Amino acid sequence: MTFKRTRHDARGGALIIVLLLLPILATLSAAFLSSSSMNLVQSSNLAAMTEARLAAESGLSFLLYKVSHCGVSGSLRGPALLNSLAAKLSANLAVIYNGDKTAITIPDIGFTDGKSFGGRITLSDPDTLHLVVTGRYASGAGASAKTMTRQVAIDLHAMWDPVLAFGICSKGPVELGMNTDLSGVTDPSDGSIYSAAIGTLANPAVSCGSGHISGDVSLSPPNTLLSLDLTGTTVDGTVSVDAPPVTMPTIDRTPYKSLATTVMNSASPADGTYKNIRIPPNTNPTFDSSVTIQGVMYVQAPNKIYFNNNVTFTGIIVADDPPAGSPDSDNYIYFKNNMTFNGVEQLTGDEFSEVRKLPGVSVLCPGFTMEFKNNMTSVAGIMALKALTAKNNVDSTFMGSVLIYGDTGLDFKNNSDVDIRLSGSAPPKGFKGYGLAALAPDPSTYVELTVAEP
Repeated sequence: MTFKRTRHDARGGALIIVLLLLPILATLSAAFLSSSSMNLVQSSNLAAMTEARLAAESGLSFLLYKVSHCGVSGSLRGPALLNSLAAKLSANLAVIYNGDKTAITIPDIGFTDGKSFGGRITLSDPDTLHLVVTGRYASGAGASAKTMTRQVAIDLHAMWDPVLAFGICSKGPVELGMNTDLSGVTDPSDGSIYSAAIGTLANPAVSCGSGHISGDVSLSPPNTLLSLDLTGTTVDGTVSVDAPPVTMPTIDRTPYKSLATTVMNSASPADGTYKNIRIPPNTNPTFDSSVTIQGVMYVQAPNKIYFNNNVTFTGIIVADDPPAGSPDSDNYIYFKNNMTFNGVEQLTGDEFSEVRKLPGVSVLCPGFTMEFKNNMTSVAGIMALKALTAKNNVDSTFMGSVLIYGDTGLDFKNNSDVDIRLSGSAPPKGFKGYGLAALAPDPSTYVELTVAEP
């Protein structure tokens, strides 16, 4: 039997095909709409993530600037570094630093279009700060409100020599006579003492009777509290016998020596003014008259130098290290009457143009002993000596650390009043850290951190 296909049959087949295709097309449409919506959400999230990351990067730049320009000393180490940084930052920035004082928190700082950032600074090593910055981007409102968060982090290293954090840093013992007042001028911590000596009851590493010390007193093991004699002395800072050992720095004196161009080889110099002088070995001069010395006085070792009258000194004393086996008595500088060390900034004239570029030091003689019979009124920069003795009252302001390289140490007699100003002073030429920022970010430590989103 033969069947004839009619037009109605074709239409029925087409209807069936359409009915079969409709759910497929609907599914595809729904999938397309879902994919489009997801893409929109992904794009929105990506944009929000980018905004949050930009907020974190902006915050990092802002906080690095604040940390680098707050005036903290790059010579500080450990908790002292974190404590000082918190105090310096709080002068111009809202910070939270309390509790166990292990972290400085900078609360969120908001800026345009829902972006904000906050920070946290911790101590990862004695000379290393770890800065984490959290950037946030808030968008939407009500049920659709959301906040995207991103974090970046970097380390900063303290770049200056740690000995310059102490008002007095000595390889040998430090002896301060009765009623001595050792005070920091702008920061109490400037009046801090470190001694590398191993003290005993009979020969303490640091001693001071009925006096005052505004900063810390620090010794290293195997010292104990019995290594100190601070009877009747008020110490505003901490007393520590387990401080990390401090190594006295090697000083490059070459830039200073080269400026002493005039030879002074008389054992009995006349009174007058001496400029940029070099004293050859074994000259052993005695200045019996009042003299003025300007610029650099370069002492070649061995030499014994006596100033038996008043001295007006504007500049720097620098000396060679003595020959091996040379006794301390042959490498000696003595001031009988009043002595003031003025800074190189006070020098005038073209002949001192290069000397004026060397501020921050007064004495660089780590192989020489220096003695003051009477008072010294002020010292414009760092003093580096093998030993230092002041036999009568010291009423002086030091604008730099006193560094003692020998086992004899430092001895200030009774009733001394010593003010020290260090804070924020960059290392002078010849010292570790010269020309560097106090705190330097380490680009190799930069990381982007994974943050769990709310």
